[in-house]
Amino acid sequence: MNEAALEKLFFKTSEELLSYSDSFESRSRDRFITYVKEINDLGSHSEYDSMFHADRILLNNKSRRLSDFIEVKTFVDRIEIVSLNEDVTASLINLIKTEKGFKNVKNMASESKIVVILPPMTLNQKLELNDATIAKRKGFEKNLIMVKAQTVQQVQAGLRNEYIAGPEAAKVGKEVERIIKHYARYAKLLCFAKQKIIVGKFTPENPEEKALYKDIAEVDGILS
Repeated sequence: MNEAALEKLFFKTSEELLSYSDSFESRSRDRFITYVKEINDLGSHSEYDSMFHADRILLNNKSRRLSDFIEVKTFVDRIEIVSLNEDVTASLINLIKTEKGFKNVKNMASESKIVVILPPMTLNQKLELNDATIAKRKGFEKNLIMVKAQTVQQVQAGLRNEYIAGPEAAKVGKEVERIIKHYARYAKLLCFAKQKIIVGKFTPENPEEKALYKDIAEVDGILS
């Protein structure tokens, strides 16, 4: 997940938010970050993260732990291994092919990276991941509503105790709705992007999705 790119999706406004709204935005943002991380990790083969932990290689006539020289990242369709040492890379490629059983291995020397292509998922696996992605999005939307309910209770208590005036309470309500609309929009776009990664394409199911999908480029490069 590209965290720097994700920051560009956070809610921003030229006007300072009221304290209740600012607190709501902060909590909504935290839940948004968690949501994005969860859908980004859906389908990743995390079991491969540690598959080289027990392996050793001979380097400068010394037995060395392989995991000290590489960085492993796993994705839905591939494993990416960064190796900055040419001798380590050569030994690693041989290990992957002969002992780990992977045949489709690419040495991207210009990027100091080895890419291991994983077997494609079955149709049922893709459909299950697709459904799980949608469920994560709906769960995030429910979380936003729960946080909104908490904010409404806080504002009502503030009105009773005269910490906040009626016009300010109304303004909080409008600001909260803007924040919800913002994060719900990007949650959907990222959901579309993840579905596209899983299935290979995304087809909008209704006019609302079709209109929103035109903006899919806004979330390019965020999900791995």
